[in-house]
Amino acid sequence: MRRRRRTRGFVQVASAAASDRLRLNSFGHAYLAVGIVLGAILIYLALAAQATQASYDITHLQDQQRALLAEQDQLRYQEVTLHAPAQVEQQASKSGMQRVPPANYVASAPVAIDLQAPVGAPPTDSTPLWERAVAVVADKLGVSRDAMAATK
Repeated sequence: MRRRRRTRGFVQVASAAASDRLRLNSFGHAYLAVGIVLGAILIYLALAAQATQASYDITHLQDQQRALLAEQDQLRYQEVTLHAPAQVEQQASKSGMQRVPPANYVASAPVAIDLQAPVGAPPTDSTPLWERAVAVVADKLGVSRDAMAATK
């Protein structure tokens, strides 16, 4: 019977070779693992800080929007009250203006407008297109329109 030689597996060989190249001992592996975990924690904390800051910014902007909408409503109310007829009359009387009765207006003649008329300019020539084409040919040939009209 032959005895088989025990060989190390690929993972064992690769980790031994990496450990020899990097010259890491068991503490080196622990330091590397702790470094990776610490880096992941720092990345998580940075993302959490950004999310918190964005939340504060959103809250601040919402408060600012509410304040601006309230100010806009207040300004609209002021505009309406300043243009109210009673307010205008009160300001006019403070400045010395007085309301006068309306003067007589000049009477105007009624204007006749045909609401059934088509919109736009009336056509300049109501003759059919074929007659106009024949007239153009006749003009080229020297026949006058009067002669053509006499034949109708």
